[in-house]
Amino acid sequence: MSIGFNDTRTMLAALERTKAPSTLLRDTFFPNVQTFPTRMVDIEYRKGGTPLAPFVVKGTGGVNMARAGSEMRSYEPPMSAPKRPISVEHIEQRAFGEPVYSTQTPEQRAAALRAKDLEELRDMNTRLMEWMCAQLLINGSFAAKGYSDDGKTYLVNTLTLDWTQKMTLTGEDTWNNPGADIYGNLQDASRIVSEASGMVPAVAIGDFNVIKYLIGNASMQNWLLRPKENLSLMSISPRIQSPEVIRVGIVESLNLEIYAYNATYTDHAGVTQKYIPSDHIIIGVPGRGKQLFGAVTQLEQDGVWRTYQGANVPKVWSDVGSDVQEIRVASKGIPLPEFVDDWYTYKVK
Repeated sequence: MSIGFNDTRTMLAALERTKAPSTLLRDTFFPNVQTFPTRMVDIEYRKGGTPLAPFVVKGTGGVNMARAGSEMRSYEPPMSAPKRPISVEHIEQRAFGEPVYSTQTPEQRAAALRAKDLEELRDMNTRLMEWMCAQLLINGSFAAKGYSDDGKTYLVNTLTLDWTQKMTLTGEDTWNNPGADIYGNLQDASRIVSEASGMVPAVAIGDFNVIKYLIGNASMQNWLLRPKENLSLMSISPRIQSPEVIRVGIVESLNLEIYAYNATYTDHAGVTQKYIPSDHIIIGVPGRGKQLFGAVTQLEQDGVWRTYQGANVPKVWSDVGSDVQEIRVASKGIPLPEFVDDWYTYKVK
């Protein structure tokens, strides 16, 4: 992809057409995108409920019932803004993969490098969104930590949901025990989510240990050995869908598709981590959550302040005296469920 302009709107359109990295959690549980023209976004989520209608005495007009409440507040999403410089030494020498006797000019290398940097910086923001999705699904909260422009002031931006549907299995109930009741655990989680949210969970996503536990579990093997014409509860047939995703199978009796997800990221300390920690599995209702993005205001190269509404907002500026051009991709997004009862999480070991 070659981009010959530094205009923010031109680069915004280019970023819309590029392919993002693996984002199974975001795409499954938070697929809907909502952008705001302001730096603040409106956070609103609900808890399910199943109240009975009250009986009334003959002649009584009725009983006022409270409407289902929701948690709503204004919130400024934390801003991520990775950037990279392009200097003379970056464009005077042959680039990676370029022929030894290349005829590319420094200007052409700068354009190609700018396009590559745009994608890679955008991908960093995408991975951060996937991390936030994972934190909400695993812990019900996340803390965005970073430094202000002075490099000294440490800032923490926290989002915590009113979520309690998590269990850590212990003793003989852990899934590494061949006698554990894995089917019963999945059934319990499905029932809890169904009763609380009013919808049947259709997806379970765990780390790669899930495959090992499912295949080695005695109760699961017992169900799988039943003749299909007599009883068909599940089908376990692992199939690779991508380097990070394996479709493990389906539990027909629960309408639950099971996936193993092993995508990783490099944290701010330089350590490789998994989005789903070892021995965790999330059972939930797909398709209802959303990503909220606040607007980004920035000073453009022409000296004018402009505000942009979007998931990723690029910016290019130049320091002519130092022969350095910098490119940045800013994002102010958070994931948000529609119902906090839409999923249940197990730590299975």
